[in-house]
Amino acid sequence: MWDWGYAQAIMPDLLVGVWYTLIVTVASSIIALVGGLGIALLEHASSRIGRTLVRAVLELVRGVPILVLLFFGFYVLPEYGIIMAAMPIGIAVLGLVYATFCSEVYRGSLASIPPSLWDACTALNLSPYVKWRRVMIPLMLKRSAPALANYVLIIIRQTSFLFAIGVPVLMGKASVTAFQSFRYLEPFTIAGLLYFAMNIPFIFLFSRLKTEHQ
Repeated sequence: MWDWGYAQAIMPDLLVGVWYTLIVTVASSIIALVGGLGIALLEHASSRIGRTLVRAVLELVRGVPILVLLFFGFYVLPEYGIIMAAMPIGIAVLGLVYATFCSEVYRGSLASIPPSLWDACTALNLSPYVKWRRVMIPLMLKRSAPALANYVLIIIRQTSFLFAIGVPVLMGKASVTAFQSFRYLEPFTIAGLLYFAMNIPFIFLFSRLKTEHQ
């Protein structure tokens, strides 16, 4: 049976988890969005061998489960003198993993730019800096926006993995609360509703961006 008194009592702890979840989401998303753009530009500017190496690293990162990367950073790296707190490790792992996915979105948007636009930049004698900063990158961002918003939406849910290394995200707070009280209905139900509430702004943003690009 649902206990409203218990639900009210655990709400402050769960809201702390929401705060940590939002911090991790924002920080990881910044790394993913900026890092993905950097990877896409690096791949574009590299030689054939360089592109092959970049692709190999991307496939390696994408092919390893997030939990394995989290455990590697939290348990293995300290054995080699690299010690970091759990939260920075979680942010770095999520950010780098999704930077590899975002790079594919940027790469696709770059490939969709018509050759005539490249020719126009050459005809106008634009420097490489001006061409990329004022023309290509803004166009890449505009074309990539719907898919990138979707990845931010995914990152919100993926923050739940950080519970495995002790980061007090929403899933972690709900699990600890449930295990301490042996009551599972209220913590996990409320956690699910809070995750959904955090998703709502991004769902509307994704829908709006998708509509604008149709």
